[in-house]
Amino acid sequence: MNVVSLRYSDSDMDNNHETEPLDKINNDQSKARHEEESEKHRKTIGRFRIALFAAGIVILLLLIIVIVVGVTKKYEKIEPCSSGQRVDLSEPLVPSIFHDLTSKEVKGMMDFLFKQKDLNLTRPEKMSVKSSYIFSAELHLPNKRDAISYLDRGSGQRPSREARVIIFRGDLLIPKIMEIIVTPLPNPTHYKIWIDDIPFQYRPVTGPDYGGALVSITTKTNEKARQLLLESFGGTLVDCGDTCLTYKYISPMSAAVSGRKERLYWYWMSQFVEFYILHPIDFAVLVNMDDPNYAIEKVWYNEHTFDSLDSLVKQYNENKLQKKPILFPVMSENLFSTLYRRGTEVPKTNQRAPISIEPDGKRYSVQGQHVTYMNWDFDFRMSSTRGPQLYDIRFMDERIVYELALQEVSVFYSGYKPTQMFSNYFDSTALIGPQDKGLVPGVDCPSQATFTDALHVMESSTKPIIYKNAFCIFEINTGMPLRRHHSFSPFHGTMYEGLPNSVLILRSILSVVNYSYLLDVIFYQTGAIEVKVVSTGYILATPFTSNAPNFGVHVSDNINGNLHHHMFSYKVDLDIEGTHNRYRTLDISTTASANRFNPDPNAKIIQGQFVISEKKTEKEAAYKFNFDTPKYHLFYSNLKSNKFGIPKSYRLLNRGMSKQLLPSGKGNEPAMAWMRYQMAVTKHSDRERTSSTIYSGLDALDPVVNFQKFLDNNDTIVDEVSSLKIKLP
Repeated sequence: MNVVSLRYSDSDMDNNHETEPLDKINNDQSKARHEEESEKHRKTIGRFRIALFAAGIVILLLLIIVIVVGVTKKYEKIEPCSSGQRVDLSEPLVPSIFHDLTSKEVKGMMDFLFKQKDLNLTRPEKMSVKSSYIFSAELHLPNKRDAISYLDRGSGQRPSREARVIIFRGDLLIPKIMEIIVTPLPNPTHYKIWIDDIPFQYRPVTGPDYGGALVSITTKTNEKARQLLLESFGGTLVDCGDTCLTYKYISPMSAAVSGRKERLYWYWMSQFVEFYILHPIDFAVLVNMDDPNYAIEKVWYNEHTFDSLDSLVKQYNENKLQKKPILFPVMSENLFSTLYRRGTEVPKTNQRAPISIEPDGKRYSVQGQHVTYMNWDFDFRMSSTRGPQLYDIRFMDERIVYELALQEVSVFYSGYKPTQMFSNYFDSTALIGPQDKGLVPGVDCPSQATFTDALHVMESSTKPIIYKNAFCIFEINTGMPLRRHHSFSPFHGTMYEGLPNSVLILRSILSVVNYSYLLDVIFYQTGAIEVKVVSTGYILATPFTSNAPNFGVHVSDNINGNLHHHMFSYKVDLDIEGTHNRYRTLDISTTASANRFNPDPNAKIIQGQFVISEKKTEKEAAYKFNFDTPKYHLFYSNLKSNKFGIPKSYRLLNRGMSKQLLPSGKGNEPAMAWMRYQMAVTKHSDRERTSSTIYSGLDALDPVVNFQKFLDNNDTIVDEVSSLKIKLP
């Protein structure tokens, strides 16, 4: 605002100083009037200046408000992104070939299935072990050849959207498990058999099973051993008030372990306080899940096995057993197993932790389940049975990975007690996908992350079940430069060059009872991809007794932390410069040559060297890590090379080698044959889609999917469409 300065001069006055006295008086009076008028004028000008200044302030404030409103409106149109990026998480009307089933497709599928009289399906509210019911349903991927033809060349027809449905046929004279493909979605007209001969006893424990068994064994145990439980563990199973015991965990015994083709599970007991996993007691029952009355076949109590509850109670009442009572914990904020905060706060002052921000908005886009970031493009989804999956990963518009998918999470325990001795868990038996939900902004993921939901179809509902915040997507600066160099010496050129390492992360966290598995897929600006797994949560504890130390560590008054082994299986289908790839290793060995610069004629110089080793068959490519034979694992196309004749390659670097110690072919080991190798390379086959199944917990005698057979046919892998099966610990 411009302020005008007004200034008056005395030159306007009468300057005749030689007049008569009267004139002088009149002049004095006139001068006084002029001064009075001048004072009034100055006051008027002052008020004008103030009014003008105030008006300018008001105009400035209005201008600022207009600008702010305009900018806000602009950002409202593109929020939560800027710079032309968008986040649209709504279900697409025409989903991509990799997108999870949509609500519309699920409705069409369910309407179709319940009209098929030959399937005899029962709705969730009426299902039982002896009925026919849907266990799960999810997207069935098209054959890779059809997908590639459609995606790349445009010469192929768009593959139909299909669903793979698992049905438990307990209604048949000889019960079985069926897997069918329902097609085309969203308005299916028929289904075809995918697998039709899976033994019924391979099925995981489901709602009708678990609920029926739990009611039965709780009632039986309470009727016969209520007083024993009260005296031994300070609580009871029924009418227990604040001192309740509960059967909460189960350990399966497959036919390969039990020697019987029946579904046998150890149900073990805990004191029901927060967190019950950390309050185990030495009591368990072996339940025959195939018996209509859920017969209790064995009882474990204080390091001893009994043939029945009656036998246990009889010996207990006759004082033939050593009694080692355990007090029921008093629930309070100081109880070690609760989630209340305890101890001294760090830092002691009220200081907030560092946070990540996006100063100019998001630099990535999300459209449904498709992500674009810098030079990256990919699709992602959540498989109900196997967990997070990524497809058609491209860098600079060139596909480098067709499929990057979790296959299985296995945890094998050791212990003196049967509850841990037989705890060989395959998490897919409990469905991995629904274990991923509820990611918390600011803790599980940065606050500015994009959170997406997952849709699942399970036995409990005919409608899709939405799990909130199953994935989060965010960009962060890792705090480690991607590259840098600082030269101080004028001989080398005084300079500094550096690039911050910003990455995009797709994160999911599987909460499987006591464990949380944090799974990241990280995209670097160099074209590298990192798969990272972090385990957290609580231990799966057993009571500490005299036989416990060989199998774990005494971690609390009544808790033994048992030895166990976490293993993760990933499938990586690499496509480098097309689908016809090769696999070679650069083996690092040593070589000795004459040292011409040593006067001793026998002197040798020993140094490392590369030796190229081309792998031609699946058995040659099955890899078991050996520190004495280090090597680079390279995947490439022989059709394209640089000007030096070196083919463009992607290196696979496995930082998580682990060895399964169990002997091949014993116990449950055949069901997890993928654990025998740190990496295996197989020829792509649409009938060899996964390394594990939901039946692995019980099918070790004759696995539905036997990964070893993928290798035993010893297909050639030279210039073939190959898939990597990679195992991480």
